[in-house]
Amino acid sequence: MRYLKTAACAALLALAATAASTMPAASQTSAEILNPYASSAPTPPSGLKVTCLVDPNSLQSAKTCPVVHYMGMTTWAYSYIDNRVSLALVTYDGSGKIVRNVEQTGVRYVWNMTSSLTNKNVVIFGQSNAYVELPWANFGP
Repeated sequence: MRYLKTAACAALLALAATAASTMPAASQTSAEILNPYASSAPTPPSGLKVTCLVDPNSLQSAKTCPVVHYMGMTTWAYSYIDNRVSLALVTYDGSGKIVRNVEQTGVRYVWNMTSSLTNKNVVIFGQSNAYVELPWANFGP
């Protein structure tokens, strides 16, 4: 009897894992903040650069960069080569193709991001703790 319970549990776990792996990425219901290595960033579009800081009051580069992952899309916050006080929010689909490139003024040199389940928004923090708050919809398809 114990074997049957164990086998049944194993079968259910396998079925759940298969279902989860075949679910479309668009079913993701909340924006997640990931921290990949800065060196793994896709090549930025012309005029942009990868700049991620260790904290808001230092110009020391961080090894990782916060990015938004939402509904199968990943958004990197690139800096402009001319150092303007703006970020380029560049969104890539699952195959690495750019689907959106939007300038967000008022903040530069990203160092942190948060995602709120309550407010359904992402807050992007930059140099001197300047920040911008955007709805999750800005990061999806």
